[in-house]
Amino acid sequence: MEVAELRQQILREIERAQHAAIERRQSGDAAHGAYAKFIVEVAGPLVVQTVQILRAERLPFQAQTPADSARIASESSADDFIEFVLDTSVRPPRVLGRASATVGRRNVVVEEVPIAPGKAIADLQAADLVPFLIPAIGRLAAK
Repeated sequence: MEVAELRQQILREIERAQHAAIERRQSGDAAHGAYAKFIVEVAGPLVVQTVQILRAERLPFQAQTPADSARIASESSADDFIEFVLDTSVRPPRVLGRASATVGRRNVVVEEVPIAPGKAIADLQAADLVPFLIPAIGRLAAK
C-alpha cells in the first residue's frame, strides 16, 4: 500500500471520529437539559404525590428529589427504592426506571427498565412512568 493512500485513510478516519465525538457531546448536552426539565416538571411531582399517598396508607417511604434525581425511598432500608435516572450509555439517551429491593438479609435485586422506549425525553409525561412505577411500588410495599 502506498504511504500517501494509507495517510489519507488515517486522516479521514480521524476526522470522522472527531465529528462523531462532537455530535455525541451535543446529543448528551441536549439530553441532560431535557432530563433536568423532566425531573422538575414530571418525575419530581409524581414522586412527591406518590409518597404522599403511601404515607397516607402508613407506609414508611420518603421522596428524595435532589438535583438530577427523583427517588422514592424506604425509610427502613437504604437498599429499597424506586428512582428515575438518565441513561447516556445508549444513543439516543433515555430515562430508566430503577427499582432496588433487598431479598433476605444480604441480597439486593435491582431492576432497570427503559421508560417509554423510543419516546424523546422531552416528550415524557407522568402517564409514561406509571406502568413501571405501580408494579415497583407493589413489590416494595409488600415487603
